[in-house]
Amino acid sequence: MTNFFSILELTLPFFAVVALGYAAGRTNIIDPESSGSINIFVFYFAMPALVIGALARQDIAAILDWRFLGGWLAAALVLFGLGMLVSRSFFKASRQEMALFGQGSSIANIGFLAIPIVDATFGSEGVRLAAAALIIDLMIMIPLSIMIVESAGGGTPEAAVKRALVGAIRNPFAVAILVGVALSASGIGLPGAAGTFSSFLGGAAAPTALFALGMSLSQRSVGEKLAPVFSMSFLKLVVHPIVVALILYLLGLPASIVTIGTIIAAMPVAQNVYVLAEHYGIMVRRSSAAILLSTIIAVFTITLMLFLLA
Repeated sequence: MTNFFSILELTLPFFAVVALGYAAGRTNIIDPESSGSINIFVFYFAMPALVIGALARQDIAAILDWRFLGGWLAAALVLFGLGMLVSRSFFKASRQEMALFGQGSSIANIGFLAIPIVDATFGSEGVRLAAAALIIDLMIMIPLSIMIVESAGGGTPEAAVKRALVGAIRNPFAVAILVGVALSASGIGLPGAAGTFSSFLGGAAAPTALFALGMSLSQRSVGEKLAPVFSMSFLKLVVHPIVVALILYLLGLPASIVTIGTIIAAMPVAQNVYVLAEHYGIMVRRSSAAILLSTIIAVFTITLMLFLLA
C-alpha cells in the first residue's frame, strides 16, 4: 500500500491542477471566453517548445522506432474498429457517429495530459514516445475518422483525406515533432541559448496545459445517456491500454517502452473528438460527456496503472 500511495502522491498534483482550472472556469474567476488564450499559449508555444527540446536531445533512430510506431498504429486500428462495432451493435449509430465513436475509443489526450505526466514520470524518453504516438494519431487516425465522416455525408474520400492531412500538417504539435526530428537527425540539437529558451518556455507547458484542460472541462456536463458514454470511456481507459501493452510486448519491445506506451494509451478521450463532433454537428453532447467522464475516471485508472506497471 505504501507504494500505491507513493504513486498517488505523484499523480494527484497533476489532477489537482486540472481541478484548479475546472474551479476557475465554474466560478468565473477566469472568464470562460478568455480561456481560449490559455489554450493558444499551450498549443502554439509552450507544448511545442517542450516537444522540440525533448526530441532534439534524442537519437533519430530512437525517435523513429518503427516497432513502436507500428504497434501503436495496430492498437489504434483495433480500438477504432471495436468502437465502431460497439456503437453500431448496441446504440444503432450512423456511419458518421460510428467514426467519431471509434476515434474517441482509440485516440488519447496526449497533448494536454499524457505529455505532462510522462515527462514528469519518465523524462525525455516518455516525451519521445508520446510524440511518436502523436505522429500516428495526427497523420493517420484523425484523417481516417474525417474521411469516414465526410464520405458518409456525401463528400469524396479523396477530398476528405486531403483536407485532413493539410490540417494535420498545420497542427503545431506536428510541426514541433518535425522540427525536433530534424534537429535530432542533423546532430545539431539545441545548443546554447536555444536550448535554454526551449527548456524555459517548455517548463510552462505542463501546468498550463493541465489548467487549460480543467477550464475546458468546466464547460462540459455528463447530461447525456450514460450507456454510450461509459462504453466509450471503458474502451479508451481500459481496453486501449491492454491492447497496446499486448501488441508492444508481442513485438519484443523493452519493458520500459511497453510500460510508457501503456500509460500513454490509458489517457482519457482526446479533446479533438469534440472538435470534430462540433464541426460536423454529430454526437456533440455525447463526445463532450465522454471527455469529462473519462478524465474524472482517469484520476484513478492512471494511478492504478502506474502502480501496477512502473
